[in-house]
Amino acid sequence: MISSRMKALAAIIVLAVFGLIIFFVMWLFPGLVQKITSLFSVESIEKLVEFLRSLGWIGPFVSVGLMVLQSIIAPLPSFVIAAANGMVYGIFWGAVISWIGGMAGALVGFWLARMLGYNFVQKWLKKTTKLGRIDQISGDHGFTFILIARLLPIISFDAISMLAGLSSIRLGTFLIATGIGQIPGTLLYVILGHDLLHIDEYKNRLWMIAGILIGIIIIAKVVRKYKRS
Repeated sequence: MISSRMKALAAIIVLAVFGLIIFFVMWLFPGLVQKITSLFSVESIEKLVEFLRSLGWIGPFVSVGLMVLQSIIAPLPSFVIAAANGMVYGIFWGAVISWIGGMAGALVGFWLARMLGYNFVQKWLKKTTKLGRIDQISGDHGFTFILIARLLPIISFDAISMLAGLSSIRLGTFLIATGIGQIPGTLLYVILGHDLLHIDEYKNRLWMIAGILIGIIIIAKVVRKYKRS
């Protein structure tokens, strides 16, 4: 059994390595950090699309990095990044890049919670998330809970990752449920971004996707209200 002190030490070491990687990226690409920082104050998706296109071959890696970053400090909503990927890289590669980014972000959230523990997650998520859900994830239906949570857009993706990290669920189970559960949402956001760029050609499909998203949100809110009552 790994002690909490060893877990904290491991977390510090990995974060230090991550910091060194960021330092070398900044050194190799001095203008990259300034461009990324400028995105945080811009609500328009056009700015992100322009930024990713300007990066060339490194763009997909930066996109994945942004999705990991948003899982920690949430400078940009993940669905905005997924939509931008659809505009820049098309439906197939946009979905692949977004899926990888989502998996990487989920893994980081899960790992941070498992390494740093309950107090860290409580402070990070504040009072917006019910930590009592840990019991649901730890039970026999943990896979199903994660899978359904990933399918519902109104449930915080990052909060579920951290709650899972606090639970007794196995990493493999968590990753499989996350990988399957995020596919529909990822595809919808990527296709939405792609079709917005070609709105005249895909107008009908765009309306259909918008209707699906609205329907999912309404159903999720009704279910949530029913459970509370």
